[in-house]
Amino acid sequence: MAEKTSLGSRKSIVQWIGVFLAVISVAAVFAFQQPTPRRYPKRIPVQFWHRWGGEWANVVNSICQRYNASQDKYEVIPLGVSGGSDIKFRLGVLGGDPPDVMSMWNGAIPDMADNGLLTDLTTLMSPADRDYFFNQSYPVVRDSGMVDGKVCGVTIGSDLYALYINVYQLKAAGLDADHPPKTLEELCDWGEKLTIRDKAGNVKRLGFLLSQLDYLTYSFGDGLWDPSTQQIRTNTPDNVRALQAIYDFRKRMGQDKVQRFQASLNSGSDTGGWPFITGELSMTLDGQWRVEEIRKYSPKMNYRVIPIPPPAQNGRTMGGCLTGNFMIIPTTARQKEGAWDFIRYWSGFTDPEASAQCFNDGGWLPLSPKVVQTKTFQKWLKGNPQFQTFLDIAGSPNCKPLPPVPYLQYLIDGIAKAEDRTVRGEMAPQAAMDDLARLMKQELTKRKELGYAR
Repeated sequence: MAEKTSLGSRKSIVQWIGVFLAVISVAAVFAFQQPTPRRYPKRIPVQFWHRWGGEWANVVNSICQRYNASQDKYEVIPLGVSGGSDIKFRLGVLGGDPPDVMSMWNGAIPDMADNGLLTDLTTLMSPADRDYFFNQSYPVVRDSGMVDGKVCGVTIGSDLYALYINVYQLKAAGLDADHPPKTLEELCDWGEKLTIRDKAGNVKRLGFLLSQLDYLTYSFGDGLWDPSTQQIRTNTPDNVRALQAIYDFRKRMGQDKVQRFQASLNSGSDTGGWPFITGELSMTLDGQWRVEEIRKYSPKMNYRVIPIPPPAQNGRTMGGCLTGNFMIIPTTARQKEGAWDFIRYWSGFTDPEASAQCFNDGGWLPLSPKVVQTKTFQKWLKGNPQFQTFLDIAGSPNCKPLPPVPYLQYLIDGIAKAEDRTVRGEMAPQAAMDDLARLMKQELTKRKELGYAR
């Protein structure tokens, strides 16, 4: 009993500190960023926080304007809160000034749900909404916003990864983009053939780089989560094989030279400066939003997009994990009905044609095939045929949601660290994954000591 009292006191102190910081944080958010001026002052305001900036903010603002013009009851007021957006959300809830609706990376949703910050969206759904969500959605997209059977988030743009291939560079190297590699091993061979080096062996163009262990595990096996046991998967044989493949290819390509080349790339660009567009990468694993970027900044580029091929031994075709932008409604939102109405519009519950325009504007994956089947989406898809690969992956049973655990970010950071330590030669793949398993066990023990169920 004494331990529980002590734990309760600690939690109370943390909550009071959180409230104090929330007031400061929320004030700072609105001090430096101003919401869009109201156009419909007689309507019910719906405060919408999002994480996009630059030209992406223009896309989001246009979607909000179209929604506002589509009905006469609510006015969605968008506000960009990029940079620590999940912390701002938490502090806004604790400080008593939350948004009514917010776009959030789905990896943050389980922790927010565990802390009682999110509305179960099924409480706002009509019977028709439930049918659309549970029976007419891509299963992996639907499940990626669910925690313990509750719908805590609904997608407004999911993300997947696939392999982008520069057709011109392949042809110059004597490779046929219309008959791409069928195995991961063959892909690595192509990557080596496409790589260009100077006389000193320094990389001038990189054919391919095998990386992203957290994504690659789904091509080697069941990935990072076992739904039957509700346990994370770390140092399993298939995950170790995935890390071993990354290490072997990096060693083969020369880790130091590859790393120096990588450091010179403008990898964070979301415009025409993306290294695949500029020709510095012949093949690269990246997200579906790049299709829209190529359309905007390099419309004449000849390229293909294919699923990353599986390893020759016990591989999974079209394996991957889904992430992206999901709408959440805080438990303390003032206008839950208006927030839900906005989500319904964007995600296709009310008008799939209007929803299709939202997804096309950002190059995002929709919630349901019903959106894909609309005239609007099909017209866009005809002009961007490589996007079809991502739709195929979304429908694959080997494409999985992220592990629905509140310590997901800790897990992802640990996987990235295991990969980094391995490719640098600090630890062997098995040892690195064993160490990750040890760290995760320690983390779970600490969480239980603090009173968390998981």
